[in-house]
Amino acid sequence: MTTKPKNIDSQAEEKQRQPLITGNLWRAIWIMSWPLLLTTIANSCVGICDVYVARFLGSNIQAAVGLAEHVLFLFLLFILSVGVGSTAIVSRAFGANDKAAMLHATGQSFALSIILGLGMTATATLLGHYVLHFFTPSDEVLNPARQYLIAYSFMLIPFSFTAIANAAFRAIGDSKTPLYIVSVMTAINVAGDFLTVLYGWPIPNLGVLGIAYAALLASTVGAILAIIAISRSPLKDSLRTIYPIDRNEIVRIARIGIPSALQRLAWSLSVFVVFFILARCPNSVSALASWTIGMRVESFIFMPLMALSLSVASIVGQNLGAGEIDRAFEAGWRVTWIGIWSMVVLGIVLYFAATPIAQAMSEEPGTITYTADYLRINSVAEPFLALGMVLTGALQGAGDTKTPMWFTLICNWLIRIPIAYVLAIALHLGPNGVWSAMVFSIVIQGFLIAWRYQSKGWLELRV
Repeated sequence: MTTKPKNIDSQAEEKQRQPLITGNLWRAIWIMSWPLLLTTIANSCVGICDVYVARFLGSNIQAAVGLAEHVLFLFLLFILSVGVGSTAIVSRAFGANDKAAMLHATGQSFALSIILGLGMTATATLLGHYVLHFFTPSDEVLNPARQYLIAYSFMLIPFSFTAIANAAFRAIGDSKTPLYIVSVMTAINVAGDFLTVLYGWPIPNLGVLGIAYAALLASTVGAILAIIAISRSPLKDSLRTIYPIDRNEIVRIARIGIPSALQRLAWSLSVFVVFFILARCPNSVSALASWTIGMRVESFIFMPLMALSLSVASIVGQNLGAGEIDRAFEAGWRVTWIGIWSMVVLGIVLYFAATPIAQAMSEEPGTITYTADYLRINSVAEPFLALGMVLTGALQGAGDTKTPMWFTLICNWLIRIPIAYVLAIALHLGPNGVWSAMVFSIVIQGFLIAWRYQSKGWLELRV
């Protein structure tokens, strides 16, 4: 006979709590994963649409959009790291049936995200163009990138709240609400891209600014929807715990989130170095544009991994909170094998469809050639990317964010960048040398993450 947990206020909340920690594990994976898969599809559609629309403004605009968004990612990563810390703490509290701790952690995560959103917007607006200037000598890329960066940076304020709200929903096993929110945001963003850039509505001749304004509008609407959804969910009382600031809870969230931020920072900075290397290759504008397109397309191909990584974090966190240690460990490998086989199939598709995809995304011959090469070479790495990404999600759900951080540092800075420089510049292989170095580092990182997960040392961590 099942008794009602003492901290659960309603049958609806108890029903939401049960699927991830009891019953069939495959069902739990399915419950969390399919809405997150659709969510990542929606997110990827925005990125693909941005690059697609930018093609009508020229290859230099495509390169500018890619560079500016990577600069913004330096700021976004601090906001996203709060989501990692929030997921680890909230999911454990929810699994352990500690509602007070769940609400308090969620509220303080909101507070931290708002502070970071305001701070990152100000910093990106005032200092971001210096970073742009450092990484590209080309005025035809630098000038539109600067315009795009300043306008787009204001998106960080509403986005910060929406991102943490979606992380909190995932932590309690609700992956459908983030899907609804992101779907609306995507529709607004895509429509805004086409209307402003292709049709000049509502303001003509916005150019690259139209793409930025579409993102700002979509994020603002998303934040409003997130507040409405929270007020109707088991998290509704968390809005009352935003203030006053609890320093101890903020430190607790940051202790888990900061390594995740540093991991993302290490990756982002390595991307800038890759940009630096590509900018010094022959036909650099085409190389940079192909890199932007290739990463966008690849992100669409491996979007199942994003969904699986996010879902396994919540499953592992809740089961550890509920004391289901073996179930938590088994969940990580089951979700990972789903990711690996998915990437085997999608990698094959990516390899053979590389040229048609490149032709659809650009009209410039050099960009088409480099993009097709990028997609073919990187298709080999997709199963290993699955190994690393999904198990990283499992480790982060358990609160182990330091291990992925160190492995990212090693694989990007000690392996990818030196090899990329040697192949592309010293050996004159150009962009293909960079693509090959990316593959090698991904394979090594996948095996390192798998070794850490299999060791089971992370099961003893306390959050």
